[in-house]
Amino acid sequence: MNVNETNGISRLQASALEMSQDIEDYESFDDGIYYVIYDASGQAVQGSLPRYFKKRASYSDEKVKEVTRKGITYQYFDVRIPNSDQWLRAIRIKSGLDRELQLFLFAVLIVAPLLVLGIIFGGYRILKKAFIPIDKLTKTAHEITQDHDYSQRIAVPKRDNEISRLAVTFNEMLASIESSFEREKQFNNDVSHELRTPLAVILAESEYAKKYAENLAESQESAKIINRQALMMKSMVDQILELTRLEAKNETNFAPFDLGKLVLEQTKDQQKVFAKKGIELETTVPTNLEYVGDEVLLKRMVDNLMSNALKFAQTTVKVSLKQVEQTYILTISDDGPGIAQAEQAKIWDKFYQVQTARTKDKESGVGLGLSLVQNIVHLHHGKLQVESVVGQGATFSVYLPKIE
Repeated sequence: MNVNETNGISRLQASALEMSQDIEDYESFDDGIYYVIYDASGQAVQGSLPRYFKKRASYSDEKVKEVTRKGITYQYFDVRIPNSDQWLRAIRIKSGLDRELQLFLFAVLIVAPLLVLGIIFGGYRILKKAFIPIDKLTKTAHEITQDHDYSQRIAVPKRDNEISRLAVTFNEMLASIESSFEREKQFNNDVSHELRTPLAVILAESEYAKKYAENLAESQESAKIINRQALMMKSMVDQILELTRLEAKNETNFAPFDLGKLVLEQTKDQQKVFAKKGIELETTVPTNLEYVGDEVLLKRMVDNLMSNALKFAQTTVKVSLKQVEQTYILTISDDGPGIAQAEQAKIWDKFYQVQTARTKDKESGVGLGLSLVQNIVHLHHGKLQVESVVGQGATFSVYLPKIE
């Protein structure tokens, strides 16, 4: 008898004795050993027997015995349960395999590899299908890079998952890029268009002065026209550069100052200009309104709004400033021809100018003033709006939240 066999018998005996002494914690199977309780007649009353082991049995007088059934050899050991007419039989498989173990090994050796292969194949199909949107995204990004066509979009999967959310985010990014690209394209076209006219006038007048001017007066008239057109071009270029700086501005020179005092100073500086044009300037502006912002930019904002009102006013321009809770509200109104409802959303666009009913040709700018105002207001986290009825003037309102 080898060592393993001896150890197996010893463990079988020790386990049976321990289980019989502590029958309250009885278990029918533990650590490879079956436990069955028999009555005095040899009838099994509790527990489970291994397959092919006969149900009825006689007591073995505490000796380890062997029995072979269907090619399986069992060892069993019987022990009396103290204070009872019952006895406990412990059974272990010495050699051979029972059907359950055979099925288990069959599953491990045959079914398991097939299952693993199925999992690998299924996983590959799932991953391949899951990566289709990513492939489309990559393909679209490549096509956009090659063709510079920012109007293309990714087909968003119907399921709400990480891939679909990525596709939505990618589409939103494309929409933003397309919008920026179109604005830049339109801006370049507008600049070219606005510069073309004064350049044509300058070239024509300089050519006339060079070839056809017969006296000093004619030359001076051409020079005046050239100078006026050049000044208009300079003003446009300056405003374009200022707009570019504002749109790219990452740092601000915010500091506390008296907003009421700033507005009053701007109205005072333009008082004579208004009077010269016969326009009455009415102000309702209190002082001691402390505000934190960029003072230089806000001066430019007030100046542009007042200059805009002056261009179109018939008799009066009204400027008021008030505080409503944690917001300062600046309003500048004129009694000019007003702005049509359809045009009110467009006046903030670069180079846009309303119809001639509100435009004085001599005084008209290049349509950048209100774009500057809008950028300055946004830089201060404020809001800008216009209210107007055709024939009843226009009111521009600026809402600036207090920054503590």
